[in-house]
Amino acid sequence: MNYQELIKSNIDANVYLLKGDAFLCQQAKKQIVEKLKVTDIGISLFTDENFDVNNLLNACNQFSFFDEKRVVIIQDLTKELSQDNKTRIINYSKAPNTNCVLVLIDTISSGVFDFLKDITVVDCKAGELFGVDYIFKQFIDNNKQIAIDVCKKINEYCLGDLNRINLEIKKICDYLLDQTEVTNQVVDLLVAKETELKVFELTDALGKKDYNKSIKCLNEMLVAGEPPIKILSLIAGTFRRMLFAKINKGTNAELAKALNVKEYAITKAKQMSAFFSASQLKNILSLLLEADYSIKSGQMTQENALFFVVAKIVG
Repeated sequence: MNYQELIKSNIDANVYLLKGDAFLCQQAKKQIVEKLKVTDIGISLFTDENFDVNNLLNACNQFSFFDEKRVVIIQDLTKELSQDNKTRIINYSKAPNTNCVLVLIDTISSGVFDFLKDITVVDCKAGELFGVDYIFKQFIDNNKQIAIDVCKKINEYCLGDLNRINLEIKKICDYLLDQTEVTNQVVDLLVAKETELKVFELTDALGKKDYNKSIKCLNEMLVAGEPPIKILSLIAGTFRRMLFAKINKGTNAELAKALNVKEYAITKAKQMSAFFSASQLKNILSLLLEADYSIKSGQMTQENALFFVVAKIVG
């Protein structure tokens, strides 16, 4: 089940696992609570700070005095569960209290509840089409006009993160005041590109052997205050994904899950990997390892190593 299917459905399951975009997961949780008409007093929330299996199961098995059903929520748990605790939760999921809905939320891809089977998993993934459509509707609701290509730019600059997208939409609307059109110029002025997107642009320039653009991208990140060692690490991560996408079959969603990254990162990795053979990608990863060693051994400064790597890849 995906997010759109959830909001159209009746809440008739007793255990839900919400996975994906943080904003969409919270919206999905809100939909469940509202459809069940549960008030705050009928909701129990567990996080890393207060999680305990005994307390969890007690909350799930409590009788609901004020509402027809109770809702018990576990938000982004990162604790590793013991086998005994896993078994107890599995046993509960097989015979849940019909007066309780247990909502497990995993927006950080921890996979801590992936051991549970036969529960309702809700894929709260915000793909490009969803993100662009969401941006368009939000601006229309705010009495603004925007072209689809400008929506795509905002989605790309924010790497599809809906929480960030919402912040940028508010910023743009506040800036425009009574003006109605959201233009490319306004987006470029107000919406900063994520560092990861800048690295994608750099990698794309490297693949096209465009030295001038590569140096321009690199200088922009350095001027923005990004540490050279961080940029080097992000470049290495991007080339690792490119190699992984090059030599592995599977859908973007499957590869994204395997690497614990957003699907957008896999889409970009596949596009950029077309510029390189698998052997070239392996050689570049070796070059990046050598640069890392040169920095740690004091043979090169971080910035010199970064420019050296860029020149070698283009050359």
